[in-house]
Amino acid sequence: MLWVMNDLLFCIKTTDRTVLARWQNAFEKEGWKHNACDCLGIPCTRACRVRLDLVEVTTSLCKTPEDLQTIIRTRKSVATLAFAPQQSISNSQIAKFLEFGADDFVFNNLDERILVAKLKAHIRRLTPHISATIDRVASGCGDIEIDRSRRAVKIKASAGKYTELSNLTQKELDILSMLVGNEQRIVSRESMLEKLWGSNATEVYSECIDKHVESLRRKLGLYGKKIRTVYGSGYMFTGGKNP
Repeated sequence: MLWVMNDLLFCIKTTDRTVLARWQNAFEKEGWKHNACDCLGIPCTRACRVRLDLVEVTTSLCKTPEDLQTIIRTRKSVATLAFAPQQSISNSQIAKFLEFGADDFVFNNLDERILVAKLKAHIRRLTPHISATIDRVASGCGDIEIDRSRRAVKIKASAGKYTELSNLTQKELDILSMLVGNEQRIVSRESMLEKLWGSNATEVYSECIDKHVESLRRKLGLYGKKIRTVYGSGYMFTGGKNP
C-alpha cells in the first residue's frame, strides 16, 4: 500500500487550528502528504488528482448536508470524511451528512491513532480505484492520454482520431506521465531522477534526463513542442490547444 500512500493527498477543511495542528502532525509521522484549505468547493487540480478530504461540518465551511454534497461533487475526491465537535452535532445530523455522501464521520477529538487507522482502512478498500486513477493521465485538452498499466500512449491526430504510440521506452513513458500529470507546472530534473532511479538517483547524471526528453520530443512529433525547457529548473508540459 506504500505506493498508494505516496500518491495520495489528504486535504483538511477546518476552522479549528488546534485540530488542524494535531492531525497534520499525525499525518507527518506517517509520511503522508497533506494540506489545509478554508474555502468551499475548490475543484481538484491536476497536481493532486488522488485526494481524500476531511471536512469539518456545521461551520461556515460546510453548514448543511447539501453543502457537503456540493463539495463532494465539485472536488471528486476518492473519499470524504466529515467531522465536528461532539457537542455541536446530533445523531440525526450525522446520519444526514452520511446520507448526503460522507464516507465516514468522526468527532474532532478522536484519538489521532484511531483516525490514522480509520484512514488506512479506507485506503485499503479504495486501493483498486486509486490504482486506476493513478495509472491514467490525460492532458487538459484531452489530446494526450496515458495508461501506465498498459504502457499505452494515445495522441489526437488532426482528424480528431487518436493514434497510439508504441515506440516509447518505459522511462520516456514515465517522464511523459510526470509532465502531463503536472501540466503547467515545472517538474525538476531532480524529481525525475528520483522517480525514475529511486535510491540510485545520485549515481545518474542529470543530463541523462535531457537525452530522454529529447528522444521523447521527437517521438511525440508536433506535441513534442509542448514540452518546454525551464533552464536551471527542469521541464514543463505547457498544454493548451492542439498543435
